[in-house]
Amino acid sequence: MHLPLYRFALATTLTCCPIAAMADDTADTDQGLLATGLLQGWQRELDIGINGSNGNSETLSVHAGFKAGYRDSNDVWKFITAYDTASDDGNTSRNQFFADLQKDWLWADSPWFTFAQGRYDWDELKDWNSRIALAAGLGYQFVKNNTWDIAGRAGLGGSRTYGGTDDQFVPEAVLGLDVGWTISERESVLFATTFYPSLEGGGEFRNISTMDWKMHMGDSKRLAMKIGLANEYDSQAAEGTEQNDFKYYLALVWAL
Repeated sequence: MHLPLYRFALATTLTCCPIAAMADDTADTDQGLLATGLLQGWQRELDIGINGSNGNSETLSVHAGFKAGYRDSNDVWKFITAYDTASDDGNTSRNQFFADLQKDWLWADSPWFTFAQGRYDWDELKDWNSRIALAAGLGYQFVKNNTWDIAGRAGLGGSRTYGGTDDQFVPEAVLGLDVGWTISERESVLFATTFYPSLEGGGEFRNISTMDWKMHMGDSKRLAMKIGLANEYDSQAAEGTEQNDFKYYLALVWAL
């Protein structure tokens, strides 16, 4: 297990969660992340999930994530980062981290917009250690109301892996769909899927799909429970590794 990242995730959670839980739900002014002024005006949330067993077998899995978003009449920002680790009888079965930043430039009185996105992945168990992916293109807002938020994206980009046996840059197209469903004041679902077809031919592609089902607890606007699903598919996965990397978790969510 990569201890520095593991300790960072736990330390961040233990530091932030009590502060968020004790925050005043009725506060009228946004003082930024943990009252530091950072990310002021953004929606911010931290989620943490820990599962384990100790008996005939010993298992432990930890998920820690942070999400922030901002929207005005001209721009939309989305930042997501998460760390996941798991072990079975002392053997590491998952140890990965990612950070994703996306910026949309909205067009006045138009459903069209342009976007740019950057993502960094680190995975101890892949045939590579790190991957950087960049993309830009055009998007279209199909629906935007109090219940549904549906947008599609298409563009060009590329990804580069580091630390593997065959590091390479792969030019890629980008085709994505984002769906937000506000079921009620307490319940919402977010689904996103993005395909990255290789432009080198051969029909190779990557896909990242996620779904988060969030339910607020009681009348609290700051505390919620989330069921998260995520799958990453890579048709060019190295021999001896799985093409699908599926994970799921149950986590508590604190608005910061």
